[in-house]
Amino acid sequence: MTTAEGPTQISRAYYRDEHIFEEELHRVFGKNWIFVGHESEVPAPGDYVTRHLGGDPVILSRTQDEGIRVMLNSCTHRGTQVCKVAYGNTTTFRCGYHGWVFGNDGRLKGVPGRRALYGPGFDLSKLGLRTARVETLHGFVFATWDEEGPSLHEYLGDFRWYLDALLDFFPGGMEVHGGVHRVQVRGNWKIHAENFSGDGYHLKVAHHTMFELGVMGAQAGAVEGFVVNEPHGHGLRSQYLVDPDVPDTVFGYEEELLLPALERADAQHRKFRERTSVIHGLVFPNLLFITTAPVYFGEDARGQTAFTQIRALTPIDQHTHEVAYWNLVPRDASDEWKARSYLFATRQHGASSYFEADDLENFRRINAGLGTVAGAQTPYNYELGIDAAARYMPPWQGPGRIVHQDLTESNQRNFVGRYLEMMGATR
Repeated sequence: MTTAEGPTQISRAYYRDEHIFEEELHRVFGKNWIFVGHESEVPAPGDYVTRHLGGDPVILSRTQDEGIRVMLNSCTHRGTQVCKVAYGNTTTFRCGYHGWVFGNDGRLKGVPGRRALYGPGFDLSKLGLRTARVETLHGFVFATWDEEGPSLHEYLGDFRWYLDALLDFFPGGMEVHGGVHRVQVRGNWKIHAENFSGDGYHLKVAHHTMFELGVMGAQAGAVEGFVVNEPHGHGLRSQYLVDPDVPDTVFGYEEELLLPALERADAQHRKFRERTSVIHGLVFPNLLFITTAPVYFGEDARGQTAFTQIRALTPIDQHTHEVAYWNLVPRDASDEWKARSYLFATRQHGASSYFEADDLENFRRINAGLGTVAGAQTPYNYELGIDAAARYMPPWQGPGRIVHQDLTESNQRNFVGRYLEMMGATR
């Protein structure tokens, strides 16, 4: 069965087959815009970080002319990785095998024995590091190997409206605080992606301890929820407090930081952000985000404090993926508030938090339950919320396909449908 959003089932082969995994590295990660890092991670000329673009190791670098490059971390001579560390500052990358030297813009600058050992037709200008297409949005660096694909603006479509509301809300912009954390997870990357795209159905089962401890706070009470999705596979879920005593504001920020943002914000963007208990979602295929404002995470973490966390999923094989976590803070926030936001983010949604322990264990069990014979013949089901009655009207008017229902697999159907489309299957 196929709905307007996408199919209601998918074969488990897409989560366990080695050949399918290799195919998706080419069709999904090789053809889409992939988040690589944030501009604040490379603030000065010569700064770089090493990352992955799907199955390819890359270097994200700020060049001497202040440009941003994303380059294949592989020498054009024999393929040796030319940068072996996670981050640093340099004007050149030197291959440790034969000594070829590349600039931080990827150009080949020197080859040992060039005049004596190579012929007159040897052309350095044609042997620079492979460079990806790069576009940025509110400091987010996206890259793709597809030279003929759509622009980032076209790729995001109507979903850009929601990213503007989340990432361009504060006049001074956002920056990474606390570096990047990485952890390897047992389970196919797509399970993690669809979970963040809009799964509110699992909360009271998978995270029941959080409700019992009261960590969820007002989220466990009177809330209205909605999901939004877009044909390129992007989606989000948002929840709003409906208590009449709750003010129309964005929770958890310093007043001197928040007031200028509220005054500057577009009216509908402001309504999208105000009174939210949580907003989380996915930029297809593998960039996840969440913003929320817990009230308590220990004696040293009291008082409602907002955090915005982003994650990037990098597939390692069909059974394993790496998760990279970043905490974003308003650039103009106080140092004390930034430290508090980082603390709340790490304790609620860090790699070793309660929430993450619950989810990652379920991803592991999903992988363990893939099976071979019977499992291969039992597809995953995505029928939740089909033809469900609309429950509420969202307080904002934004684009995209808006579903007036919190507990629905509309976004998951949209994700699966776009994925199958990219894989050459029928949506």
